[in-house]
Amino acid sequence: MKILRESFFTTLFLFLIFFIDGQLSRGFVDLFAEKWHPASHILLFFTVFLFLNFSKEYIFFLFFTLGLFYDVYYLHVIGLFTFILPLLTVVIYHFLSVFLLNRWTRVLAIITIVFFFEMISFVSASLLHLASLTFPDFIIYALVPTLVFNALLFLLLQPLFEKVYL
Repeated sequence: MKILRESFFTTLFLFLIFFIDGQLSRGFVDLFAEKWHPASHILLFFTVFLFLNFSKEYIFFLFFTLGLFYDVYYLHVIGLFTFILPLLTVVIYHFLSVFLLNRWTRVLAIITIVFFFEMISFVSASLLHLASLTFPDFIIYALVPTLVFNALLFLLLQPLFEKVYL
């Protein structure tokens, strides 16, 4: 019963984070007068820690569902994030023992996860003609601000994650 309750609240919380990520991202785009496009990826922070309490099958299914919601809510095209989020969970599971070594490896892991998420997303969106940025513009105006923002945000939130999950 405890696992069921924890999985229900975790799922609900992740869907809440899904919407908070979108609002934070939009708020920062508005703050920087649409020149810089930092995207919040708090949802990806949780993937590293969720494997400590839940099975890889449950997390894979959860992120498949979140990817489907992400596609419908933000892109209106099903398939892009439905593929990317579960793929990242498989990669994270594979390298989990390295990611959890210490604080700095977790920070580097988050930067790496966000980097791959953004790169795969941009390349896929470009191939599907969903992106209007050129690759250099993407690097300068979206990728670098996103990596800096998420690294700083994770450094602020890491003590909370450690207290709850470790």
